[in-house]
Amino acid sequence: MACRLPQIPMTIGNAVIANADLSKQYFGEQSGRVTHKGLCLSMALANLGSFFIAGLPLCHGAGGLASRYRFGARTGGSNLFIGSVFLLVALLFGAETLAIIHLLPMSALGVLLIFAGAQLGLTILDILNRRELFVILLIVGITLASNLAAGFIVGILIERLLRWQRFSV
Repeated sequence: MACRLPQIPMTIGNAVIANADLSKQYFGEQSGRVTHKGLCLSMALANLGSFFIAGLPLCHGAGGLASRYRFGARTGGSNLFIGSVFLLVALLFGAETLAIIHLLPMSALGVLLIFAGAQLGLTILDILNRRELFVILLIVGITLASNLAAGFIVGILIERLLRWQRFSV
């Protein structure tokens, strides 16, 4: 269990907080149903279902939302489409699906990851004050120096301290 501890802040940060915030940024009033609680519940139900069919754990990801939005996906139909494609490939090729996936060059996947990261990086442009930017840079620095869990915990604590108005940056 200890080796999975860093997964908790990463999932909360990326799949819950960033996903809900990005949904509000992209879709405004239409994103009213995308809440932190709703995202957690849908991930819990999806993982419970995945458990019963011996599937892998899964979560919502802000990177997927950012990259799909950038490529023109504006409705839930895009998820239904890509899910249908995956199911069709699995049903048609069965056990050979993994061999087909291995035909994709890793460099192409790397470029897609860089693109998704760049799209997420653009969301920082709405940071309006030094305090918010300080907390972000602090989290990045601590994460790079040690690990994501430490960056997450310290970032939350510092952000709360800075809200008291007794401390400033």
